[in-house]
Amino acid sequence: MLKKYFYFLFLLILPLLVRSESYPEVLFDNSIINGSYAKSMTNYTGESWIQSVSQSLPVSDSLFFTPGNSLSLRYVSSPNGKWEASIMNDKQKFQYMISKDDHLTFKLFVQSNTDKTQLPQVALQQNEMRTSFLDIGSFIDDFAFDTWLNVSIPVAKFEGIEIGKAVSALLLEQNGTSAMTHQLFIDQIEFLPRNFPKVKLSSAAILSKLSSVDKQVELVWQLPLTPSIRYVKIYRSEDKVNFQPIAILPIYMQKCLNKVNEYNKTYYYKIAWVDYNYVESPFSDVREIQTKKGTDAEMLGFIRDAHVNYFIDNYDVNSGMFLPDRGNRQAIVSTNETGYAILGLLVAGEHKLISRQALLSRLTRMVKFLETAQNHHGVFTTFYDGRLGVPYYRDSIPTYDIRGTSHLMESLLVAREYFSKDDSQEQLLRENITKLWERIDWPYFTGVNNTDVLWDKWSPIDSTARSKPLGGFNESLSAYILAMSSPTHPLAASAYMNGFATKHIDAGYFPDDSNDLATEIKMKLRDSLAQSISLNPLIGGTEEGNPAVSIYADDKVIFAKNIAGGNLAESLVSVYRPFLLMNPSGKVDDFVDYQKYLKDYILAYKRRDNELNIGTRFTDIWGVERADSTHQRYLVNPAISIASYPFEKEIGLKALRKFYEEYADVLFTQYGFRAWIDIRNNDVSESYRARNQATIAIMLENANSGMIWKLYEQIPEIKKTLATVYLKK
Repeated sequence: MLKKYFYFLFLLILPLLVRSESYPEVLFDNSIINGSYAKSMTNYTGESWIQSVSQSLPVSDSLFFTPGNSLSLRYVSSPNGKWEASIMNDKQKFQYMISKDDHLTFKLFVQSNTDKTQLPQVALQQNEMRTSFLDIGSFIDDFAFDTWLNVSIPVAKFEGIEIGKAVSALLLEQNGTSAMTHQLFIDQIEFLPRNFPKVKLSSAAILSKLSSVDKQVELVWQLPLTPSIRYVKIYRSEDKVNFQPIAILPIYMQKCLNKVNEYNKTYYYKIAWVDYNYVESPFSDVREIQTKKGTDAEMLGFIRDAHVNYFIDNYDVNSGMFLPDRGNRQAIVSTNETGYAILGLLVAGEHKLISRQALLSRLTRMVKFLETAQNHHGVFTTFYDGRLGVPYYRDSIPTYDIRGTSHLMESLLVAREYFSKDDSQEQLLRENITKLWERIDWPYFTGVNNTDVLWDKWSPIDSTARSKPLGGFNESLSAYILAMSSPTHPLAASAYMNGFATKHIDAGYFPDDSNDLATEIKMKLRDSLAQSISLNPLIGGTEEGNPAVSIYADDKVIFAKNIAGGNLAESLVSVYRPFLLMNPSGKVDDFVDYQKYLKDYILAYKRRDNELNIGTRFTDIWGVERADSTHQRYLVNPAISIASYPFEKEIGLKALRKFYEEYADVLFTQYGFRAWIDIRNNDVSESYRARNQATIAIMLENANSGMIWKLYEQIPEIKKTLATVYLKK
C-alpha cells in the first residue's frame, strides 16, 4: 500500500523531471543500468506471480530489439490471484503530448509457449487517471514464437484517453488464467504517428571521425537530410570481423561516446541509419582507434569539454536560447538555464569547441529574442515558446522569474566582457546587452516597506503570494550583487545585509519569541558595518517590522568544521552558484572569509556523506543532493564533489577519477555526468541538469585559467559594488 502511495506521488511529479538522450515520444528504449529497470513497478496477489527485482521488472541484456537491453516479463496468471506492472515515463521536463492519430507501438518477443489469449492487457496512465485495458493479442497480425513481433495500437482505442496530454505510465496486467510460467520480452515502447516517412535508406551511413581519451571513444557522423532516418545504430568489434550492436541514438545527436574496457587496444566501429520500421541502411566504412591512458590534465579537459558539449547541442535554432527538451515538438526555452548555457558556451568558445563567430551569432540571436520577449519591468518569465517569444506558464499563472533573470543577466554581462573586440557585430551585441541590463527595475520586485529584500518570483495576479524572499548562503548572493550594481535601478548597498545576509523565515516572518536575539544581532551588524555600508534602520526586518535573523547568527562546529549558518541544509550546487562567476579569494566581509567558508563547507559536506550509508565503500564518492533516509534513497550528484576542485584540488580530482572509473559506463556520456546516481537502489538518472553541467565545466575552467572569474570581476558595474561590499585585506 505504501509503495502504491509513492507511485502515485511519482506520477504527479513526472512533469518536473527531465530527459535522457531519446525522443520525447519514446517511453522505453533501454535501461541505463542492467539487472532491473528502476522506473518500473510490479505487484501480485494470491497464486499469481510476476518476476521482479526489488519490485521492478528485470532487464535482459542478452535478448533485445534495440541495443543494449529489453524488459523481461516472466509471470504466472492464476485464477486465484492477479499480477500487474507499470512502466513509468520520466524522460522529459516538457513531456510528449498525445495526438489523436498516434499509435502506441512496441516490440514483443514470446519465448514461452504462450498463445495470444495469455498475453497481458495494456492501458495508459495520465497522472491519476487511467484508460481502459486492451488485449495485446488483438493488435498482433502475424503471431509467432521466438521472434520480435510488432504491436501497434491506435491510442483512440483506449477509452478515457485525453488527447493533448502526456502519458505518465504504461500499465500491464494479467489477462486470462493459466498454470504455466510465461516468458516475454518487451522493447522500444513509443508513440508514433499513423503515417511516417517510408523512403528506403539506400545510401551508406557516414562515420566521419573517431578519437579517444582514456577509455572513451568519441564517434562523430554526418547525417543527410533524409526524413525517413529515425536512429543511428552503433556497432563495435575487437577483431574487425565480429561486430556487435552497442547503441542506438536519435538523429538530433551528431556524436556519442563509447567506453571500452582496455588501454592500448585497437577497437573497430561502423554505423548504420535506421528508419521508422527499424530497417537499417548499408553500413558506413569501418574506422579504428587505439586507446591510451589519459593524464590528469587530459582527463580534466576531456570532462570539461563533455559538459560544455551539452550546451553546444541543446539550443533552440530560432531564439538561440537553451532548450531543455531537444527533439520535443514544443520549442520551450528556459531563462534560468540559458544563463548556465551562456557561461558554458564561453568556455567552449575559449577552447575552440565552437567558433567565435558561431558563438557570437548564437548570443546575438538570444539577445534579439530577449529584446522583444514579453517581460515585466525588465524581468523575464521562466519559460518561453522559442518560436513565438511568448511566455509558457506550466500552471497557467503568469509569473516573472527574478532569480532566473538575474542568472541570465549576469551571464550576459560576462559575455559582454568576452566579446570586447572593436568589431561592429561585437559592439552591437555589447550595446544590446547593456539595454537589457538597464531596463531591469530591481526595486519594483522588493517589499513595499522593505526595499532591501528581493523576491524570487512575481505575478500580476497575486504579486509575491507564491514567492519567497531571496537570501542566505546560496545563489541569492549573486542576485543581490547584480541588483546593487544596476546603473539605472539599483538596490541600496544595505541590501547586502538586509537581503542576502538575512534569514527570511516563512516569507520574511520570524517568531516573536526570538526578538531579543534578532535585536542583539541587528545592533551588532549595524555597529560593525556602519563604516562601509549605509544600513536600513531595520536590519533584515520584514515589511511589517518583525525582525529577522542574520545568516551569521547560528555558526556551529559541524563534522569538526566551523560552518557559518550552522547547518548543511543547502546543496553545495546552490552554495557554489555565486562562485561560478565571483572568485571567493579575497571576498571577506566583517563575518566571513568566503574562500575559507567554501573549503569548510566542502569538507564538512564530504565527511557527512562518508558517514551516510549511501551504498559505496569509496570515500571519494560523495555529493548527496537529496536524502530520504526513511526509504534509503540517497541521490548522489557528481557535480557536487567534482566542482570542489578549485577549492580542494585533491578532493575534487579524486572524486572525478573515482566517479569515472567506477560508474562511467552508466553515468558518463558525451554530455558529461548524468544528474545523479542512487548506488543503494541500483538507479541512475536518465537526464542531465544545466546547472550541473555548467557547474562542473566552469569550476574546472576557473581552476585552470580563472576565465569566468576574471571576466565577471572586470564588469565595471560589478567591480564597483565588490569594492564597496568586501573588505580590503
